[in-house]
This record gives sequence, structure tokens and C-alpha cells, in this order.
Amino acid sequence: MKRIICILLMAMGLATVAPIASVMDNSIAAVYAVDAKAKAKAQREKEKAKMAKEREKAKAKAAKDRDKATAQKKKAQEKAAVQKQKDREKAKARQAKAKSTKSSGSKKVAKAAPKTQPALSAAEEKAQYMAAVAEIDKANAKANAYNERDIAHRIGLWGQVGYSNLFTSGIGFNDATGTANPIGFQNKDNGFVGGGLGLGYQLRFKQFLMTVGAEFNTYNSVMSISNRPDGTYALAYGMAPYANTMTYHYDFAKLNDQIIGGFVQVPLLFGMELKNLPLFWQAGVKAGIGLLGMSTVSGVMTTSIDDKELIAGLTDMYKHALVTDQEVKRPATKVNFGLNVAASAEVGVNLDQWIKSSSRLRVSLFADYGFLNALSYTPADGAQDIPTQMTVAKDPTQFPVNSALTTTSAATAKVNPFLVGAKLAVWFDLPRHKKATQDYPKAPTPRMGVYMYDDGSTKALGGVAVEITNVETGKVLQKNTNRQGLLQGRFAPGTYRISATKNGYYPSDTILKTVEVFDFDTLRLPLERIPAPIIYTLCMNIYDVETQEPIEASVRLTSANDTVVLYAAQSADDGFIETPLTEGDYIAHMTAAGYMPKDDTLHFVRDTFDLYMQHIKEGIKVKIENLFFATNKTYILPQSEQAMADLANFLIENPSVKIHIVGHTDAVGSDEANQILSEGRANSVRNDLIKRGVAAERITAEGKGEREFVADNDTEEGRQLNRRVEFTITDVGDEDIQQIY
Repeated sequence: MKRIICILLMAMGLATVAPIASVMDNSIAAVYAVDAKAKAKAQREKEKAKMAKEREKAKAKAAKDRDKATAQKKKAQEKAAVQKQKDREKAKARQAKAKSTKSSGSKKVAKAAPKTQPALSAAEEKAQYMAAVAEIDKANAKANAYNERDIAHRIGLWGQVGYSNLFTSGIGFNDATGTANPIGFQNKDNGFVGGGLGLGYQLRFKQFLMTVGAEFNTYNSVMSISNRPDGTYALAYGMAPYANTMTYHYDFAKLNDQIIGGFVQVPLLFGMELKNLPLFWQAGVKAGIGLLGMSTVSGVMTTSIDDKELIAGLTDMYKHALVTDQEVKRPATKVNFGLNVAASAEVGVNLDQWIKSSSRLRVSLFADYGFLNALSYTPADGAQDIPTQMTVAKDPTQFPVNSALTTTSAATAKVNPFLVGAKLAVWFDLPRHKKATQDYPKAPTPRMGVYMYDDGSTKALGGVAVEITNVETGKVLQKNTNRQGLLQGRFAPGTYRISATKNGYYPSDTILKTVEVFDFDTLRLPLERIPAPIIYTLCMNIYDVETQEPIEASVRLTSANDTVVLYAAQSADDGFIETPLTEGDYIAHMTAAGYMPKDDTLHFVRDTFDLYMQHIKEGIKVKIENLFFATNKTYILPQSEQAMADLANFLIENPSVKIHIVGHTDAVGSDEANQILSEGRANSVRNDLIKRGVAAERITAEGKGEREFVADNDTEEGRQLNRRVEFTITDVGDEDIQQIY
């Protein structure tokens, strides 16, 4: 008959439940009347638990702020007391002055109070701030562009050495009539060693180079003066008083005119410095002025005489002052060098990647060629275009030797300095000046609003407790919405956690809101009204698993999420139990005399459940339900308390029963590790039971690792089933098995 009633209750639903529920036992009705409130309260507590840590932190900070504020307040009070005393003294002085001026009819004129500026709107605040930011952005962009330029300023020193020459053109030795080289001398320019030192500044912009500075260079050249190609002597004079009968011949050999020129020059060079290769090149001009110029003539002369009265000429006759291979030399003669403009080119290698130093070392090859006439010369009176000047009545071996640069032809001749060689330079980078950037003004504090409304009716909800927590600082603001369901305020930029509660409604889901500058966002948050719980009837039948006969058993119902007992009762002799209950997941804890305690998980949706229990006897294998371990550990977690307590109570109430505990694992990991883990978990269960008062000799334990599967190891569900602890009843003794609860 009861089964029929249960079926009718499920079919009729809530409409039929109401009159039947009114006649239920008052104690049971009271328990389940509280269930809906307990569930709502649990949900609220769960939401608030998430905020516990942040609130504690916020409270600590608030306490610190209060202490600081108290100290500041005390200091301000002391300062105010001192100021108050000063104000009283000033007031007395003013009163005295007022009394003295009142008699003379003077009046005080009160100053007009300054006009207050109207508050800016959010849009005006934004426009004002953005205009200031735009100006700073513009200025900072220029400063950053200047600071980020790929530019370098350097100062350096260099030295250079190589082959030099002073190329001459238009210089010769003519006779008195001006005929070019009638006496047959030939000039030839020969180079010599030259070089110099310099100091300068170099600018590098990206790969572009510009170099300017000052340097002093010396140019050396040797002009060789030789006889005619046919080897005949070059110069002959008739000497008085034998001019008609005797002629002196002067034959020069190794006659050299050594010329030295020194110039101070200003180089202006442009080029490139390659980034990917340690190479650079430069080309340009060098303009300078001559500071040093001299010419030294030296050589060897042989003298011979032709006498018309003799058959052959006379030589090596000292008494006739005839000299063979006599050295002749003219002391250094000053040479005027003027403006020199030279074309210059240079190519070299940076040694930075091979020689690590704070300076930049460079080696290069260079060439300078003066393309203007560097010689500045005006012939003196009596200048000769012959290498020697014979003076009558003087010793024929004692006469001056002329330099080619002092002849009359030098006035129209050209001298082009030339220098080519190697250069070694050391450059030092100068510190760069950087422009400072401006700081941005403090941004206006953004505004935020919260609007709460009923999720069903969409009507505004006043009096909603809104909790706004700054995630970074932990600071909490609690404020209720007004009648229009609004809450508004200014909040520093950051991330906020927002939740809301109101009686009769489910707590709002906690949301995160990032508040940015100029944010004026009104969050619309709905609250869902808590519906009245719908009560159904849960029906259960309890049977012996082997005989299928009904069992009188004690049953406790708890929620699947906690251990709070929602219902406890004894089944009738036919094993039937019924109770009003809302839909959900529950755990049925069943005990009966002579049977193994049993936990079954129920997913109740107006169902009738048939539950089975196993009679106690040797060989029974039972999985310990709701037993939880830490991941890959043997530590039993606290949520396993009820399962371990039930097993311990079973063994204590049945003192003749002995069990063998076996641990199992899934196939993840090595065989050795799984074996050790299974043994450890089995022994943890054994040790826990011993601590609860069960005799150690009644319990044995072992681990079987991954050897005995009950499900597929390829899925997470299967692996979870394989991770288990079971026990087998090995002895029930000679006594009758009874359960006492």
C-alpha cells in the first residue's frame, strides 16, 4: 500500500504533496523546512569564504590606517590648540584696534569671498586631461626622437707616414737668353719619406661620417739634376786673362736638390662607416698653409781645362787649380710655400671587435694630392737660370750652387705636394646630452556605478548590500544601493571584485571589473529570487543482495557535498522507507544487524531506489567508499572521516571479524612506484583503524599496485575506479555477527 502511495505522490507532484506533507511528522517537516534556508545560507557562506583572506588583509590594513589616522589626528589637535591660542591673542589685538579706530569713524570692508568654480563633468575632466597629455606627448616625442638618434660625437688623434713627393713642373735651367736647357741639364723628381700628426672631431650619424680637424704634414722630395743624355759636360767658362786660349769645363755628377715642405692643414672629409663589416671610407679636401720650406743642393763636380796651345786638355793638375770629384754644397735655402688645397681619400678597418677598449682604434690607407700650386716665389734681382754662377776674378772652384726653386723659371712653375701611406687613429666617444622628458599630470579618479535589478521582473532593487574589494590592496567598500537600485562613487584605477546580497535572493556571482582612467561604466547586475523549495517524496527499498529479501535497516541521508544528516530512520519490516525531499544528490548510509555497512550515492529526481546490502561472511570483498588520499601520497584527507569512522565502528561492534586490506592503483607511473603507493595507502588505512581502537591482530594489509584492474586505464573515469582500497573479511569467528547502532 505504501509503494502505491509513493507512486501517486510522484505523479501528482507539488499539488498533491502539500496536503500530504501537512500530516507528516512535525519533526521531519521541521528538518526539511530548514533545508532550503540552509542551502541558501551555505551558498552565501561559500561565496563569502572566497573573500575571507582579502577581508583579513583589508582589516589589518584598516587597523594600520586607523592607528596612523589617530596619530595624525592627535598631532593635528595639538597643532590646532597652539593655533587656537594664537588666534585668541590675535582676536584680542584686533578687538583693541577696532575699539581705537571706531571712535574715528573708520570702517572695515569685508573682503568678497572667492567664487567657487563649478565642478567639471566627466567629459570635461577627460577633455582637459587629454589636452594636457597631448601636449606632453608631443614634447616627449621630440625629446625621445632626439635621445634615440643613432649619432655619435668623437674626438681623436692620428699619425700617418708614407711616401711623399713635391711634383714640380716648369722648372729648368736656362741660359742668359732664356733658351730652355741649352746647356743640357735634366731635372727628375724623386720621392722620399713623409708624414704627420693630427687632431680632430668626427660626427657619425647612422652610417654617415664627417671628420674635421687640424694636422701638420711634411713632404720630402729630391730633385736630381743630371748631365745631357750623351754624357757631355754641361758648363764651360773662359777665364781672364786666358779667355781666348783656355776654357774651364765644370762637369757635375750626383747633383741633388732636396726640398722639404711643411703644411698646417684643415681636413674636411665625408664618408661611411659600415655596420655589418668593420670597414669605413672617407674622401674630401684638405686646405692648408705652408709653415716650413727649404732647399738644400749638394753634389760632386769635376773641373777640366781646354788649352788651344796644347794637344790635349789638362786634368788633375793642382797647380792649375784643377779638381776632380770635388764636393759642392749650398747651405739650406728658404723656400716659400703658400696655400695648399689637396684632394684626400682614406679607406680602413675598425679594430673594435678584435681589440676591446673604451676607445676606437682604426688603421687605414690614405692618399693626399695637392691640386693647386703650392709654390709662392718671386725671383730676386740677378737670379740665374743656371745651377752655378761663375764670377770673374774668383777662384774657379769657389762659386755658389743654385737651387732649381730659386731660378727665374720657379716664378711660373708649379709644385704639387703628394703623400700616400698608412694612418693610425684613436677616437674617443663624447658623452651624449639627453633631453629630459616631462611627467604626466595625475589622472582624474575614474567613476563607477553599480545598478542592481530583479532578474525576473527587471525592476530596480534598493537596499542591496554591495561589496566592492580592491584586489591589489584588499581594501573593502560596503554600501547599499538607493531606491533606484544605484550605487555610485569614484575608484582608483585597478581591478575590483564585486558581489551583492539581499534577503530572498541568491548571492550574485562575484565578478571582476577593471577600472581605468575616465571610466564611467555602470555595471548592471541581476539578482535571482530564491524560489520556494519543491518537496517530493523519496522512496527506498532495502534488500539482501543474495536472497533479495527485504531488510530492516537504519538509514541516514546526507547531502553529497557535506556530512550534515538530513534524515535518519529505521525501515519497516518490508525494507521500505519514504521521506519528503527536494531533488538533488544524496548519500544513503545504511546499517543492519549481520550486514556490511553500505554507502550508496543517490541522484534523486522523484525516483524510487532499490538498495542492496551484503550479509557478513568470510570472503566478502568490499570497496571503502568516500575514501580520499592526497595526490600520489599515502596521506588520508580529512573528508574521509565519515568513511573511516563507519568502518572502525563496524569492526568494534563485531569484535570477532578480521579483515585483510588491499590497496590498488591505476597504470600511470612505473610498476615499482605504484606498488609502493598501494602498500602505503593500505597500511595508512590499517594504522588509522588501530588508532581508533581496533586490535592490530585483526587487520592485515598489502598492496597490489596496478595488477588488478576493474576498469579501462585509458580514460580518467576508468583510472579513478582503479585507484581504490578494498578489504576482505578473512574470519567472522564462532559468534553470531551482530550490528549495534
